[in-house]
Amino acid sequence: MKPATIVFTFSSILMAGGVHAQLPVPAPIQISEPLTLQAAVKIAVSRQPSLGAATATRQASEARLRQTQSAYQPRVTPTYTFQQLDSTGIVNQILPGGIVQPVQQSRSVTTRQEDLSLSLRLFDTGTRDMNARQGRQSLLNSELAEANIRQTVIGNVADTFYAALRSQALVDVSRSQVDRAKNTLDLVTAQIEAGVAAKKDDLQPRADYLNAQVTLLQAENNAQIALTQLRSAMGIIDNIPLTLSKIDMPAVDRKLTADVPVQQGLTSPAVISQIVKKAFETRPDIKQAEMTADIAATGVRIAKIASGINVTADIAARYQFDAANDPLRSIGNNQQVTLSATYPLFDGGNVRNGVRAAEAQQRSQEYNVQSQRQNVALEVEQAIRNLEQSRLSLPATQAALEAAQNAYDKAVESKKEGIGSVVEIITAQTALVQSQTNAVQAIFNYYSADARLARVLGQSERIAQ
Repeated sequence: MKPATIVFTFSSILMAGGVHAQLPVPAPIQISEPLTLQAAVKIAVSRQPSLGAATATRQASEARLRQTQSAYQPRVTPTYTFQQLDSTGIVNQILPGGIVQPVQQSRSVTTRQEDLSLSLRLFDTGTRDMNARQGRQSLLNSELAEANIRQTVIGNVADTFYAALRSQALVDVSRSQVDRAKNTLDLVTAQIEAGVAAKKDDLQPRADYLNAQVTLLQAENNAQIALTQLRSAMGIIDNIPLTLSKIDMPAVDRKLTADVPVQQGLTSPAVISQIVKKAFETRPDIKQAEMTADIAATGVRIAKIASGINVTADIAARYQFDAANDPLRSIGNNQQVTLSATYPLFDGGNVRNGVRAAEAQQRSQEYNVQSQRQNVALEVEQAIRNLEQSRLSLPATQAALEAAQNAYDKAVESKKEGIGSVVEIITAQTALVQSQTNAVQAIFNYYSADARLARVLGQSERIAQ
């Protein structure tokens, strides 16, 4: 006989296909006119993909934690089995008189089985506890990573926002340079036409005017690139026009964005040490490195548990449902208690080397914490000194700008009166451009350094306030 069997088994386990997750659609961009730093940060926080990825990673850690905690819960599994057996063949039938006659025979058997099983682990030597502990640590780690990326996103927006404003201010400097160079050229041209200056005197002013136009083109291009970088920091792909809110010259008594113990005298060694200590307490990346070291320490404990005697205690029960219309089906109840103890007596050094690897990983992460602390201390001191340098530069650059403007004005007046030279005007003009550039750089260096100090202290949220 040739049997043909069809078996269907259904259980409570659902299989999911490889379908890509649908990402949330970002809200339409609403950009205020003019765009403030606070508004730019708000847009970046809602649209930056890196922050969305960090949020998804944190949500995955939450799910994995719940997954490890499920080891403490009973498992209930209903199962349904259907079996259809069809067989056909030739059998020899013995007739009266000893005659053998081949007879074709077929048979069909249907069986069904429904059962409900329950299992629960009552005890183990700590594996579940350590897995749950590691799951909680991983969740905290991902939360700190999300906070650190948020800090980075805000810091990047502040950097690119002030860089864009700086570039636009330098465009204004270049335009004023073009206007001054044109005025100088017109003045010399008029004197040549009046016969009080030689024809060759317009060569240098003309070259200066053309060079100023080239510088203006470069400045305008830099300004557009800076706006593109700002849009990227905000998570905007489209080339949306941005009009930035202007900022004024910082006041002498302006309060710093960062929460620091003093507003003046930040470069004092005692103050720097105090601020560095505060950064250790508030920086999410430092806390993340410390949490990673704790996760590695838990990994060592898990490896040591695996290398020792492992004892587990489980209970299980299974109920097979009755069905009077199918006498072939097995029915009844089963209960089981299992107590087991295992020890890796010999495995070629697998578990022992697993412990060694986990201990080495823990040491590596602890060294990484020390390295992170060194980097943070360096970043904090650099940010403090750059801030102090930019703050001291503000009055100096303003004084130099006033002096350069006066020198240029006098050089132009002297040339109009016929007692000055073109060289004096161009020299004064060059000094004025440099002074204007220095003044612009000093202003935005200060704002950038102020935001940078808040970032290195883990206080980027204060930038958006």
